[in-house]
Amino acid sequence: MAAQRFTLTRQGYERLQVELADLEARRQERLDQLADYKNDVGDNPNEEAAFFEIETMKEHFDEQIGHLRLVLAHANIVDEDPDPTTADPGDRVTVWDLNAREERTFDLVGSTEVTYGRVGVSIESPVGQALLGKRVGETVEVNTPDGRVYYVLRALTRIPGA
Repeated sequence: MAAQRFTLTRQGYERLQVELADLEARRQERLDQLADYKNDVGDNPNEEAAFFEIETMKEHFDEQIGHLRLVLAHANIVDEDPDPTTADPGDRVTVWDLNAREERTFDLVGSTEVTYGRVGVSIESPVGQALLGKRVGETVEVNTPDGRVYYVLRALTRIPGA
């Protein structure tokens, strides 16, 4: 079975590397605290509760670190725009919303980047899927929870720093 690939912009990849380093440092702090508590925990329920709280936090960090390592190891990094004439991951897409009669801008990024706090539209979402591969001037129809919307693509640029 092929390993899952995670689409990331270069900026998103670097951001997740920083996040991983931060989590590893925070995990090490918890390990140091646990070592201290193991020596001090006696019959005091307050100390025992603090020990278990730190242990739980360490386990949470372990899970996050494992997930980030997996993502980074299987990242498909989008450095270049494969086709500047079509909407691709790493593109900023400006559209005219025919329903709302207003301009909107979407940064197309992978769902992992959105999960970790990047503002953008996941390429796996209905809007992202509808925009992928489209050209300026094309109209797309998207079924959203609020109903059907129609966008006309107006401009494609790379996300700054992506």
